[in-house]
Amino acid sequence: MVPVLDRPRIQLLIVISRRLIEGLLTAWAAVTLTFFALRIAGGDPVANLLSQGLATVEQAAALRQQLGLDRSLGSQYLVFLGNLLHGHFGQSLYTARPVGRIIFEQLPYTMALAISGLLIALVLGFSLGVLAAWRDRRLDGKTASFIANVSTALPVAFTGILILYLALRISIATGQPMASPGFFLPSIVLGIASMGPIGRVVQSGLRESLQSEYILAARARGIRNGFRLLWHAIRPALPPVISLVALEAAYLFSGTVVTETVFSRPGLGRLLVKSILEGDFPIAQALVVLAALFYTFSHILADLAAILLDPRRRRSG
Repeated sequence: MVPVLDRPRIQLLIVISRRLIEGLLTAWAAVTLTFFALRIAGGDPVANLLSQGLATVEQAAALRQQLGLDRSLGSQYLVFLGNLLHGHFGQSLYTARPVGRIIFEQLPYTMALAISGLLIALVLGFSLGVLAAWRDRRLDGKTASFIANVSTALPVAFTGILILYLALRISIATGQPMASPGFFLPSIVLGIASMGPIGRVVQSGLRESLQSEYILAARARGIRNGFRLLWHAIRPALPPVISLVALEAAYLFSGTVVTETVFSRPGLGRLLVKSILEGDFPIAQALVVLAALFYTFSHILADLAAILLDPRRRRSG
């Protein structure tokens, strides 16, 4: 006997399939746009090698043929998609090393920075959001809301330079030489940049939840303001927070360009900037593909988590 799926499970599968198709189409659009933008706006990368004296005319001609740059743009695009489906990203124009190996070498630096920054953002963002909503009419709640709003408006470059300046002033005041920033100071910068949006979403969702009928009824039954009431109030506010955290995580893991540049750290962000400036488009293309796929699957996982927390999304998805 063939098992019959119940209606909620069918709706869940439909939502997941729709999200997967939308995500893959988005990733394809990002990759396609990057492919044509690099070739139309970036010029001929082999000509850049010639102008810098890094290749002879014969070597440039052979490289142009090897990369397929002597073909039409449409033909290059089809070859690119075919190689992409086989997981082949090509090799660097400057070092002739496999692009995948170059990215793999830089990935741990960005991973360490992104994970630490995201953890800081989650702790600070949730703390500010809960405090701002739970005590919204008191000074500490208003202060928490103000900090979340200000941190949202601060550019990452400004925060990074400010923290470097403060670290330098502390070093001068204490008479101790300023140590290398490592990943602690950059993590603080990333945490501050992401805590504001997280805090505002938590505050908005929790404030709305605290005014809902079932929370008012719980208070009428004598349940005091405490962890139990907070847990019941914060659960309905989690789905939009999860979606935002997925977006922030994708941004961090895809390469924190500004932070890695300000603190002179290796990583995917600096690698992307360098590859674009040098015209090393195989590396730039691969990084965009990686970022697009990370955004796609992080959002799919976030949608799944949100659906599990709020089954009503199965019908609205």
